[in-house]
Amino acid sequence: MRALKIILASASPRRYEILKSHGVTPAVIPSDVDETLPESLVARPVEDIVVYLARKKADAVRAALRSGEGNDAAGGAAFILAADTVVYKDRIIGKPVDEADAFHILSSLRASAHRVITGVCLIDAESGEAQGFFDTTEVYFKDYPDAEIYRYIREDPPYDKSGSYAVRSSWSRNIERVEGDIENVMGLPWYRVAPLIARRRT
Repeated sequence: MRALKIILASASPRRYEILKSHGVTPAVIPSDVDETLPESLVARPVEDIVVYLARKKADAVRAALRSGEGNDAAGGAAFILAADTVVYKDRIIGKPVDEADAFHILSSLRASAHRVITGVCLIDAESGEAQGFFDTTEVYFKDYPDAEIYRYIREDPPYDKSGSYAVRSSWSRNIERVEGDIENVMGLPWYRVAPLIARRRT
């Protein structure tokens, strides 16, 4: 079985940690793409949107490699892995811009369920052949008080996190249950990625 060299097209420490915990040490080349959606996608299901953005990120890193950028970091990596994760409850909920926004988001999620959806793309750096999919996890929050929201925001600022929370943080005490893959909530559903990588290694 041959080793598989992978580029992670993301600066997310959580995605890097997930890969490392499963024995994959990727090169990291964050993609910097405009996430504005084309008109044809605006009204599409959120699942289509996250897969589109994951593919766009992977394509951007591949284009940079083919132009000679990032080759030192890539170290001859053969595959690019990109992902896009959103929290969804009636709408796509992004990262909070400030404390007031974080409070509003966490208030809107309490005593209810929401979905965390991750789009993933694994692309061959040489041929451009790509495989994409999405994974969905249901997360149920307890009915916590306002004071608990402020405590979390001030002790563990969530401004880099979609939905204003990290599932593996002190916020976990406010989670009633998770239905589906918890690593998907963290940003990368390894159980879906692993078979793709295994096939590439044979």
